[in-house]
Amino acid sequence: MEPHIPDKYLGNCIGTCFASAPRMDIAATGADGLFAACAAIAAAVDEGMRYDQGYWDRCREHRAEVTTWPLSVAGSPRFRVYDVDFGFGSPAKVEIVSVAKTGAMSVAEGRGGCSGGIEIEVGIALSPERMERFRRCFRDEVAWLSS
Repeated sequence: MEPHIPDKYLGNCIGTCFASAPRMDIAATGADGLFAACAAIAAAVDEGMRYDQGYWDRCREHRAEVTTWPLSVAGSPRFRVYDVDFGFGSPAKVEIVSVAKTGAMSVAEGRGGCSGGIEIEVGIALSPERMERFRRCFRDEVAWLSS
């Protein structure tokens, strides 16, 4: 990284990346759509992890080309938000309220912990009609993945 990070530095680095794939690939039924989305995201994260001076310029150009607002993610299961204690004990529930304005999806470890990546909380704010459609799609995909 430029500038160089000290060898003893311990911290997080969060940045932006844009993942895109053809609509038909993402909308494919079953595992094909899921794998297309995962492959696009993995490629975008891989590109963002490599140091390239032109990366941020390409991100700005890509954002200018996008005709719909991209899905963004707020949070991470690695932030361990349920382990935070400001003197009142661990929180009973954590919400990232900005998702209602930004359209982002919030992600955190579950209240029961995230040992082995088992429990994840996902938050999303949509209009009632879009929320019902999201529920149906999500339920169908979870059922398909469970079968």
